[in-house]
Amino acid sequence: MTNGIDEGAGFKLVAIGGGGGVSQVLQGMLPYHGKLTGVIAVTDTGRSTGVARELGGIPAPGDLRNTLAKLAHDPDDLLARLMQYRFVAPTLPALDGMAFGNLLIAALAQMTGDFGQAITIISAMLACRATILPVATVDAHLCAELADGSLVETELAVRGLNKPPLARLFLKPASAPANPAVLAAISEADLIVLGPGSFFTSVLASLLFEGMIDALRTSKAQIVFVCNTTTQPGQTDGMNVYAHIDHLVALLGPGTLTAALINRSEDLDPAILAAYAAEGVHLLEPDDQELARIAERGVTPLVRSLTETPSGKRELWNKQDTIRHDPALIGMALWKLILDQRP
Repeated sequence: MTNGIDEGAGFKLVAIGGGGGVSQVLQGMLPYHGKLTGVIAVTDTGRSTGVARELGGIPAPGDLRNTLAKLAHDPDDLLARLMQYRFVAPTLPALDGMAFGNLLIAALAQMTGDFGQAITIISAMLACRATILPVATVDAHLCAELADGSLVETELAVRGLNKPPLARLFLKPASAPANPAVLAAISEADLIVLGPGSFFTSVLASLLFEGMIDALRTSKAQIVFVCNTTTQPGQTDGMNVYAHIDHLVALLGPGTLTAALINRSEDLDPAILAAYAAEGVHLLEPDDQELARIAERGVTPLVRSLTETPSGKRELWNKQDTIRHDPALIGMALWKLILDQRP
C-alpha cells in the first residue's frame, strides 16, 4: 500500500474487470482529473464477440468496444454510436446482432498484426478520456472445474446456467501472459479497483493471466474491490458478499486486497427486487455479522448506498439485467479513499 499520494502529482487509478463495471468506475472518476486506466477482460466467447474472435483469431473485443465507446470524448458522437451499432440481419445469423465495433477491432488487429495496437488506434479515433488496455493480447480461453469435478471450456460454458457451482478457473493456454502495458500501469498506480462486474468471468478471469497476481501483490497501491449489488445466475448463485471477498483473498493472498466497497441501499422498490429475484438475481444484503467476518479476513468493509435508482427491469442484448451501481456514487467513494491517502 502506498504511504500517501503527492497532491501536486495527481493520482493514478487502474480499474480491472469487464466493460460495464470498468466503465462505471472510470466515468465516476472523470470529475477528479486523475490519470485513469481501464484494464479490460478478453475471454468472452458469447454473442457477437464470439463470432468476431473466430473471424479475426483475436481475444474478445466486446468489452473493450463497450468501454471505448463509453469513454469516448463525446459518447454521442457518430463514431462512438457506430461502435455500438448492431446489425439487423435475420437471414445471416452470424451477423445478426453483430456490433460494428467488434468487426472494426478485428479488421484493425488483422491489418496491423497487433491486437493491442488496434485498441490504441480506436482509442485515439474516439479521443478517449482514459487509457483503455486489454488485459492480454493473446487469444486465450477461460475454462473451469465444477464442484462435481467436471470441466467446462470457454467463457460461454463457464457462465452457463443450471450446472454445479464453479470450483476452479484456469486459462487455455495456462501460461497466457498479461499485457506488459497493464503490468506497468499496475506498478505505477495509487489506487487499483477490481470490479464491479461478472465476478468469475470478468474480474477473476482477468487476474489469471501470467504476471497479474504478482503485480498486484507487489503494487504500492491500495487495492479495492467493488462488490456487485446482486448475485449473477450461472456464476454466483447462493454466494453472499463474504464469499466474493473470500474468493478474492484466496486468489491474491492475505494482505493484498485492502478494502471492499459494499452496497447497502434502503430505498429499492420491492416490486423491482421481486422481478429480479424471479430470474435468480438476488440482492446482496450483508448484515453486521457478515461485515465483521469480512474485516476478520483482513479487508475493510466500506458500506455505502451505491446504486442508481432503477425504474424497472431493462431488456438487454442477450444479457442478464441487474441493479447497477451509480458511477457518481462510486466516484465519490473512491475519491474519499484517495484523499485519505494524502499526507
